[in-house]
Amino acid sequence: MRFNARLVVLLLACCALRPAIAVDAIVADESAVEAAFLYNFALFTEWSDLPANEFRICVLGSDPVLAALEPVKKKRIKERPVSVTNVSSATQAQSCQVLFVGRSEHASIGDLARQIGNAPVLVVSEENGYDPKNVIIVLIAQQGRIGFRINHTSAQANSLAVSSKLLKLAQQVY
Repeated sequence: MRFNARLVVLLLACCALRPAIAVDAIVADESAVEAAFLYNFALFTEWSDLPANEFRICVLGSDPVLAALEPVKKKRIKERPVSVTNVSSATQAQSCQVLFVGRSEHASIGDLARQIGNAPVLVVSEENGYDPKNVIIVLIAQQGRIGFRINHTSAQANSLAVSSKLLKLAQQVY
């Protein structure tokens, strides 16, 4: 709790001194946290069938989280090297294990979900007023923290097994 208070004071001081730089820092910090969530979601989810050569984390649309995922490229998930890719269509997204839907693509998330169908893709996005059944994990920013909700029914329909540990950490499971 003390750390969060110090961070808030530091961010407020930065905002007073250099508003443009502070806003960039907040976006970068949020993107880094979202990238860490994506990596950990992958660690605590099981796929029925994975490609042998790589584990693909994809970002649909232009979003700062793509750059924040750079360090993840050096890691392994499910004993496979991680590939981070920017995709521009649902067809490309079907070959991803994790798909983060960027802010620029929120308007088309319903169409995307219909096109992906029940492909084993863990679709993650930020809360933005769309129908939550179109996303498996929804990131929620509240009071300076990021939490998440899990659509367990959709995960199962997409042949994904979400760890009970991850389910316990979710703010809501439906």
